[in-house]
Amino acid sequence: MGKDYNTWQDAKGPDVSQKTPELGRLPARVDNSERPEFPPIYKQRGGACGQFASVASIFTYEMNVINGTRADSDATRFPADFSWNMMNEGKDQGSEAYHGWEVAKRHGIPTVKSFGYVHGQKIGKWPNGYAIWREAMEYRVTGYRYTPAVTVAQLHEARGWLFDRNQPQPGKKTAGGLFALDGRMGSLNKVTRTIPEGQYLAGEEAWMRWGPDGYGHGITCVGYDDQVGFDVNGDGKITNDLDTNGDGQVTLADWERGAYIVVNSWGEKWSKDGKIYLLYSAMVDPTWERGNYLGRVEVCRAMPRATLKLTLSCENRAALRVSIGISTDPNATQPQHEIEPQVLNGWPLFGKKRSVGEVPLAGPDDPAPLEMGVDLTPLWDKLGADAQKAARLMVKFHGTDALKTPAQLHACSLRRYDAQGQLLNETPFPTQEGTFAVTPLMIDLAIPTSR
Repeated sequence: MGKDYNTWQDAKGPDVSQKTPELGRLPARVDNSERPEFPPIYKQRGGACGQFASVASIFTYEMNVINGTRADSDATRFPADFSWNMMNEGKDQGSEAYHGWEVAKRHGIPTVKSFGYVHGQKIGKWPNGYAIWREAMEYRVTGYRYTPAVTVAQLHEARGWLFDRNQPQPGKKTAGGLFALDGRMGSLNKVTRTIPEGQYLAGEEAWMRWGPDGYGHGITCVGYDDQVGFDVNGDGKITNDLDTNGDGQVTLADWERGAYIVVNSWGEKWSKDGKIYLLYSAMVDPTWERGNYLGRVEVCRAMPRATLKLTLSCENRAALRVSIGISTDPNATQPQHEIEPQVLNGWPLFGKKRSVGEVPLAGPDDPAPLEMGVDLTPLWDKLGADAQKAARLMVKFHGTDALKTPAQLHACSLRRYDAQGQLLNETPFPTQEGTFAVTPLMIDLAIPTSR
């Protein structure tokens, strides 16, 4: 994870959150949920809200934007559960939006068509089939960033991102971006108001601020409306130029007009159409620091050049450890370069509270062998100019002390692809089977010169 929830240094696009937009070019209202790239409004079950925001909604939208496609089929939508099941410990618990973006950054996300569903089947289940894992490698995140939205200047930058990402192009309409929000959802009845008759958008619901208590909840910001307002302090006026909270100054916290448009994952019938307004001033909340930030992401298409296709069974995937190394010395016994794929090492990035879970590799109550894939492109990248030379690929399987029953390798092979993603060849490792626990299993494969 990037320091301060920021990995934008890996993104290809221009830096974000630093630009001051020309306010005159920003429209009064933007709603990107009306664009064809945005998926349907979903209804979650369980604690997958963060993945509905970051992956099923935002990642889907952004991927359709760069692909020039519509989010109108399973082939162009992405599931909440692939990433959620990487960090929910095999049980019903929450996650943050950035968790899903890290899964997409480090492995990728398969389409709903390949994965099989968006959400709601067995919690903690991992997909069985190399093709699913291989497809996921093509749909990635390059970088993400969380930025505060507690000043007027920061608000305007956010409005510009929602409109055209603060990247106006003469003669061309740029699709706006989205944001991930982390709201506090307790006692929402205390902060939800219906806009009264005679006012702009009468009958619509708006949040005055985050809930005063309770849990965090991942939601998606799809736009804004500068005209939405509510008389928060009850003085009979809707203002942005009065000190309504009595702190002796006029800031964004005092604004009663202007709101973000928020999509929830509680179904289309929630709040009339699954959306609600959130006053700009609600983002200024010293009691809920996580709610003061907006998360944005950049996505990309990628094409793996080499992968590891393997079938494993393991009774405790949290205790599994796998390292993959390579050396341009065909007789080497130690690698020059090495990677430790997060997915085969318990996702240490997320810490103990967001682990893969002490369950079988395939998922809770499923001891069956799992066929999966790992992208070896980062390993090949480490070779640089030596990538075409003969080499030796080395894989080490072992477990921590928590692995009480030996795990088993059932099959393993190297697959190579061309620049268009077409399979060039598949080479099985000479050693195809073996068991391991604390004592490791080592296998290697001689790779001839690549032309």
